[in-house]
Amino acid sequence: MVNTVHFVMQGKGGAGKSLTSSMLVQYLRHKDRPVQAFDLDPATPTLSAISALGARKIDIMAGDDIDPRRFDAVIEGIFEAAEGGHTVIDTGTSSFIATCSYLLENSAFELLEGSGVRVYLHCPLCGGAALDDTFNSLLAMARNFPGVPLVVWLNEFFGPVAKNGKPFEESGLCQENAGRIAAIMRHPKVQAGTFGEDIRTMMAANLTFVEAIGSPDFNLMARQRLKIYWQQAIDRFDQAAFLKEPAAEPAAAPVIEAAQ
Repeated sequence: MVNTVHFVMQGKGGAGKSLTSSMLVQYLRHKDRPVQAFDLDPATPTLSAISALGARKIDIMAGDDIDPRRFDAVIEGIFEAAEGGHTVIDTGTSSFIATCSYLLENSAFELLEGSGVRVYLHCPLCGGAALDDTFNSLLAMARNFPGVPLVVWLNEFFGPVAKNGKPFEESGLCQENAGRIAAIMRHPKVQAGTFGEDIRTMMAANLTFVEAIGSPDFNLMARQRLKIYWQQAIDRFDQAAFLKEPAAEPAAAPVIEAAQ
């Protein structure tokens, strides 16, 4: 069975990188897939703070740059994953450029793929004021790692992910990279005062969806909203071809719409 590694990367803070990482780990566990996680964010180590996920926090920074020996240990950890397992790596926003440099200089993706490990780069795009910054991070990843499949996450919490009135799917960036976009996923827009506040409270309490849904610290309707959101997320993940076992012929990249 093939092992898979998911690098979740974004140079703009607040775009939903840690939410993406945590939901990916939670889904894989929900499906009883072997999964390990690493939290490399030196400033806001959110993933490792959710104790139920068991993410290993590794401080890869030495001053303003990456300590390559510490990052070496992360790459070694990928190879130690269980057969057919997944590794989710939540990289640091503040170390985005340094992380890209390490991966490039050491041909890390070539090493992994040459050893039979599937590699995916996950990049959240955020609507609203952060739109341009998040697009620039995706553009940098697409240019610097031309052979690596991309999973684009549209975070609609702060507004539609659209440039010049066009949705991401119609953007030049999407069309130019259509052949390597493994999936377009969504964090759909929700009511800020209900669903949005419940998710923020859950993340602030360092809980998984299952923990929050079963917690008396959330009232009845908050638990119901989290249950709805999590089930819809599971449905979207279930449709994602990049999480299925490799087929003889590559499947077309689906656009995963929010469940109604």
